[in-house]
Amino acid sequence: MKKALVIALLFGFTFFNTSCTKVSNAQAQTIENFVKAYFPEAEVLSTIRDGFDYEVTLSDYTHIEFDSNALGKTPEWDEIDCRRSTIYKVVPAALVPAEIADYVSRLHQTQSIVKITKDGRGWDIELGNGVEIEFDRRFNVIEFD
Repeated sequence: MKKALVIALLFGFTFFNTSCTKVSNAQAQTIENFVKAYFPEAEVLSTIRDGFDYEVTLSDYTHIEFDSNALGKTPEWDEIDCRRSTIYKVVPAALVPAEIADYVSRLHQTQSIVKITKDGRGWDIELGNGVEIEFDRRFNVIEFD
Protein backbone atom coordinates (compact mmCIF):
# COMPACT_ATOMS: atom_id res chain seq x y z
CA MET A 1 0.00 0.00 0.00
CA LYS A 2 2.79 2.43 0.95
CA LYS A 3 4.71 1.50 -2.17
CA ALA A 4 1.69 2.31 -4.38
CA LEU A 5 1.24 5.66 -2.62
CA VAL A 6 4.91 6.57 -3.10
CA ILE A 7 4.75 5.61 -6.79
CA ALA A 8 1.58 7.67 -7.24
CA LEU A 9 3.17 10.70 -5.55
CA LEU A 10 6.33 10.41 -7.66
CA PHE A 11 4.26 10.12 -10.84
CA GLY A 12 2.19 13.15 -9.84
CA PHE A 13 5.30 15.21 -9.11
CA THR A 14 6.90 14.17 -12.40
CA PHE A 15 3.74 15.05 -14.35
CA PHE A 16 3.45 18.46 -12.66
CA ASN A 17 7.13 19.19 -13.13
CA THR A 18 7.02 18.47 -16.87
CA SER A 19 3.71 20.26 -17.56
CA CYS A 20 4.85 23.54 -16.01
CA THR A 21 8.29 23.96 -17.53
CA LYS A 22 10.49 26.95 -18.04
CA VAL A 23 10.33 29.03 -21.18
CA SER A 24 12.89 28.63 -23.98
CA ASN A 25 15.23 31.51 -24.81
CA ALA A 26 13.45 32.39 -28.09
CA GLN A 27 10.04 32.37 -26.42
CA ALA A 28 11.35 34.38 -23.47
CA GLN A 29 12.80 36.94 -25.89
CA THR A 30 9.45 37.28 -27.69
CA ILE A 31 7.68 37.86 -24.39
CA GLU A 32 10.37 40.29 -23.20
CA ASN A 33 10.12 42.29 -26.45
CA PHE A 34 6.34 42.49 -26.07
CA VAL A 35 6.66 43.77 -22.51
CA LYS A 36 9.30 46.33 -23.49
CA ALA A 37 7.12 47.59 -26.36
CA TYR A 38 3.80 47.90 -24.50
CA PHE A 39 4.73 48.02 -20.79
CA PRO A 40 8.15 49.73 -20.76
CA GLU A 41 7.95 50.79 -17.11
CA ALA A 42 7.36 47.23 -15.88
CA GLU A 43 9.58 44.17 -15.74
CA VAL A 44 8.74 40.50 -16.05
CA LEU A 45 8.48 39.00 -12.57
CA SER A 46 7.58 35.49 -13.65
CA THR A 47 6.85 33.47 -16.77
CA ILE A 48 5.32 30.05 -16.40
CA ARG A 49 4.85 27.69 -19.32
CA ASP A 50 2.01 25.23 -19.16
CA GLY A 51 1.78 23.24 -22.37
CA PHE A 52 1.40 25.84 -25.14
CA ASP A 53 0.32 28.59 -22.71
CA TYR A 54 2.53 31.13 -21.00
CA GLU A 55 1.39 33.07 -17.94
CA VAL A 56 3.38 36.25 -17.39
CA THR A 57 3.21 38.50 -14.35
CA LEU A 58 4.79 41.94 -14.51
CA SER A 59 6.26 43.97 -11.67
CA ASP A 60 3.17 46.24 -11.68
CA TYR A 61 0.89 43.18 -11.30
CA THR A 62 -0.30 43.23 -14.90
CA HIS A 63 -1.11 39.67 -15.98
CA ILE A 64 -0.60 38.59 -19.60
CA GLU A 65 -1.35 35.21 -21.10
CA PHE A 66 0.30 34.03 -24.30
CA ASP A 67 -0.56 31.03 -26.44
CA SER A 68 1.68 29.49 -29.09
CA ASN A 69 -0.91 26.89 -30.29
CA ALA A 70 1.87 24.68 -31.59
CA LEU A 71 5.32 23.61 -30.58
CA GLY A 72 7.90 26.13 -31.72
CA LYS A 73 5.38 28.76 -32.82
CA THR A 74 5.94 32.30 -31.59
CA PRO A 75 3.72 33.03 -28.59
CA GLU A 76 0.93 35.57 -29.15
CA TRP A 77 -1.01 37.28 -26.38
CA ASP A 78 -4.56 36.15 -25.78
CA GLU A 79 -5.32 37.96 -22.53
CA ILE A 80 -4.11 41.17 -20.91
CA ASP A 81 -5.38 42.02 -17.45
CA CYS A 82 -4.44 45.45 -16.07
CA ARG A 83 -7.05 45.54 -13.29
CA ARG A 84 -4.40 45.20 -10.56
CA SER A 85 -1.73 47.24 -12.31
CA THR A 86 -0.03 49.85 -10.16
CA ILE A 87 1.38 51.67 -13.22
CA TYR A 88 -0.75 51.22 -16.33
CA LYS A 89 -4.27 50.50 -15.02
CA VAL A 90 -5.60 50.22 -18.62
CA VAL A 91 -4.84 48.01 -21.61
CA PRO A 92 -2.48 49.88 -23.99
CA ALA A 93 -4.51 51.45 -26.81
CA ALA A 94 -2.23 49.94 -29.46
CA LEU A 95 -3.43 46.45 -28.43
CA VAL A 96 -7.14 47.25 -28.72
CA PRO A 97 -8.72 46.80 -32.18
CA ALA A 98 -9.94 50.10 -33.63
CA GLU A 99 -13.53 48.82 -33.81
CA ILE A 100 -13.59 48.07 -30.08
CA ALA A 101 -11.89 51.35 -29.17
CA ASP A 102 -14.44 53.23 -31.29
CA TYR A 103 -17.36 51.40 -29.64
CA VAL A 104 -16.06 52.21 -26.14
CA SER A 105 -15.35 55.86 -26.99
CA ARG A 106 -18.86 56.32 -28.44
CA LEU A 107 -20.93 54.49 -25.84
CA HIS A 108 -18.77 54.46 -22.69
CA GLN A 109 -16.85 57.75 -22.95
CA THR A 110 -15.83 57.85 -19.28
CA GLN A 111 -14.59 54.25 -19.13
CA SER A 112 -11.32 52.57 -20.02
CA ILE A 113 -10.58 48.99 -21.00
CA VAL A 114 -8.87 47.25 -18.09
CA LYS A 115 -8.92 43.70 -19.46
CA ILE A 116 -9.05 42.25 -22.96
CA THR A 117 -9.22 38.65 -24.15
CA LYS A 118 -9.14 37.32 -27.69
CA ASP A 119 -9.79 33.87 -29.07
CA GLY A 120 -11.04 32.23 -32.24
CA ARG A 121 -14.64 33.26 -31.54
CA GLY A 122 -13.99 36.95 -30.90
CA TRP A 123 -13.05 39.39 -28.17
CA ASP A 124 -14.05 40.05 -24.55
CA ILE A 125 -13.33 43.29 -22.73
CA GLU A 126 -13.88 44.55 -19.22
CA LEU A 127 -14.29 48.23 -18.51
CA GLY A 128 -13.12 50.05 -15.40
CA ASN A 129 -16.63 50.01 -13.96
CA GLY A 130 -16.81 46.20 -14.19
CA VAL A 131 -18.99 46.04 -17.31
CA GLU A 132 -18.05 43.13 -19.56
CA ILE A 133 -18.70 43.22 -23.30
CA GLU A 134 -18.28 40.33 -25.71
CA PHE A 135 -17.71 40.87 -29.44
CA ASP A 136 -17.79 38.34 -32.26
CA ARG A 137 -15.01 38.17 -34.86
CA ARG A 138 -16.69 40.95 -36.85
CA PHE A 139 -16.79 43.18 -33.75
CA ASN A 140 -20.56 42.94 -33.28
CA VAL A 141 -21.61 43.04 -29.62
CA ILE A 142 -23.03 39.65 -28.74
CA GLU A 143 -23.19 39.94 -24.95
CA PHE A 144 -23.25 42.79 -22.48
CA ASP A 145 -22.97 42.12 -18.78
